[in-house]
Order: sequence, then C-alpha cells, then structure tokens
Amino acid sequence: MNPQIKLGLILLGFGICIALLPPRVEAENVVGPSAQVLCNKVANVAAGPTSATQIVAGVATQSIFVCGYQVSNTGTTGLFTFIFGTGSTCTSPTTLITTQNVTSTAPATYNVGVAQMQVPPGATLCVTPSAAGIATTIWFSQF
Repeated sequence: MNPQIKLGLILLGFGICIALLPPRVEAENVVGPSAQVLCNKVANVAAGPTSATQIVAGVATQSIFVCGYQVSNTGTTGLFTFIFGTGSTCTSPTTLITTQNVTSTAPATYNVGVAQMQVPPGATLCVTPSAAGIATTIWFSQF
C-alpha cells in the first residue's frame, strides 16, 4: 500500500476517534466558597442570659461561617440552640443547630477546623440558652 494512503487512513482514523470523544465536561455552578473556609475568629457569650443573645453581629454583605463551638453549663442540666436572624436578639429566627442538651459534666463541643455551617449575609448569629449557667464559645470566620 502506498505510504501516503496509509498515512491518510491513519490520520482519518485518528480524526474519527477524536470526533467520537464525549464533549468536555464543565464544572457545575458552585454555591458559596469553592474552597474550604478556615476560621480565624473566636466569640464568647458569658454565662447569664436565658434568652436569644447575639454571638456575632451580622454585616450586610458578609456571611458568618462556623467551624465549631463549645457550650458549657455550671448547672446540672440545660439546653441551647444556635439561631440566626436580624438584630441583636435574632428577630425572625431560623435554627442553625437544633436544641442540644448540656450539663455540668458534659459540655457540648464540636470543632472540625473548617467551616461546616453558614449564616446568610447580613444575619446575626445568636445562642438561646435555657439556663443562666450556660456559656458559649464559637470559632468562626466572617466575610
């Protein structure tokens, strides 16, 4: 067989193989940061309040990213919930973490080093302790 015809057939076969490849797959739209969010801030609420209390103030164009928390109680039993909403008492609240039990012998702790929860831009993050002995610490980032 003529070498030029042979080369032409090889190139034709190669072209057909490329034409049969599936189209390039594009990444799906990403909601929120496309990389892990590391937390570089800490906020505390001292023991005392028993109603919705601000932990981190909302900023109109910034989300709050929560990496972890520790909730302790000097009393024998108590409950807490993390909520977000508007203003310093989280008006019109939405639950971020459902009601959890915390006792003097078993603090509630969750910390993974990267954000696992996100509060929408402009919303304030609050804690709602059920007992005056409950104190809260959270690790977060806000941007």
